[in-house]
Amino acid sequence: MQSNLTLAEFRNRLTNFTKIGHPKLKLSPFAVFSMFGDSSKTFYGLFDDNTFSLTSNFRTDPTYYILRGSYKTVNGKLEVQYELAPRHKYQLYWWIFIPVLGFVVFNSILLSTYNESISELPLIINMFLIFMVTYAYININTKRKKLEKNFMKIFEIT
Repeated sequence: MQSNLTLAEFRNRLTNFTKIGHPKLKLSPFAVFSMFGDSSKTFYGLFDDNTFSLTSNFRTDPTYYILRGSYKTVNGKLEVQYELAPRHKYQLYWWIFIPVLGFVVFNSILLSTYNESISELPLIINMFLIFMVTYAYININTKRKKLEKNFMKIFEIT
């Protein structure tokens, strides 16, 4: 993708909009130590003369994606290559596998000890589990899209 900025402007915006620190640290339990730091900058991460690794600079609600990429000038235009990936390789599978496993285990236990006097309980609990999984999925995707949208807007990527 191309940016409308020059190489110097791109690096300047990286400096102005990024709090320096390792993005995986921000997405770990140790993020509590950076909670009282500067949150006025949009991104948190590392960058050098031709690569970057960024995530959202948040205080309480993390984005589990890291924006990794590189940038260079090609024929007078700034070329930006990036990918938006989960912080761990198998994290997406984990987000899908655990709720489905919990749903199956809960319903197996419920059916093995089924009692007609509590016939509304399975429906209520299953609806709650489905709501939780749906909300988590929508929340994670919204944060991913917001991170990418902020990146494209700030660095004028087309």
